[in-house]
Amino acid sequence: MSFTPAPFRRAALTGALALLAAACGGADSEAGQAGEKTVAEAPANSVEKVGEGALSDMALGAKDAAVVVIEYASVTCPHCAQFHEDIFPQIKEDYIDTGKVRFIFREFPTAPANLSVAGSMLARCAADEKGDDAYFLVLDALFKNQGNPYQENKGWIYGDNPRDELLKIASQAGMSAEDFDACMKRQELLDFLNANIKEGSEKYGVNSTPSFVINGQTRHFSTEEDFAKALDEALEKAETDGDAE
Repeated sequence: MSFTPAPFRRAALTGALALLAAACGGADSEAGQAGEKTVAEAPANSVEKVGEGALSDMALGAKDAAVVVIEYASVTCPHCAQFHEDIFPQIKEDYIDTGKVRFIFREFPTAPANLSVAGSMLARCAADEKGDDAYFLVLDALFKNQGNPYQENKGWIYGDNPRDELLKIASQAGMSAEDFDACMKRQELLDFLNANIKEGSEKYGVNSTPSFVINGQTRHFSTEEDFAKALDEALEKAETDGDAE
């Protein structure tokens, strides 16, 4: 199984609720077809990723794992959805659930901007409502229900009313329509997303989604085998470095 990261171009990230309202006539059917483009260039506040809830890193796996993987991805990126549906479950079983790897997901919103931002904010608000596990449940639902502009199931991205589709996902996390609208107005979440993009671009040189940072080194993969090989190499290096100390 293989997947190909797509390049992006930076633009401005603004209020999600107004953007989402403008999208209720349907997403551009060509969005995302020519590559994933990020939607944030607004000045990012310095946001410390600590604690729990919406303004913290969303992570799976042991905190003391020898290898830390950071994924930069977008909920509207089809390549990211493919990775999470086809490759990630086995990686999780073999490396994360066994305590070898700690996996951190950081949003890197891509076009269509309104929907990518709204989906990212929804997942983080779900963490506030129901805990960090709810974040990954919403993330999974967003990836699985992206839809296709050329098929009957247009999903939450390409349907006539993306807001209604997102409300369905929000309800699964125990959020009401009022909760959802309040979530879309949270400026601190927009600041947090901008901080993620700024750090990914400037510190790790992220220029496509999905991108992966393994123990500080930015990597790109096209197959599950390549990903597993990189993790094995990082684990071996961590063990060797530990023995040398």
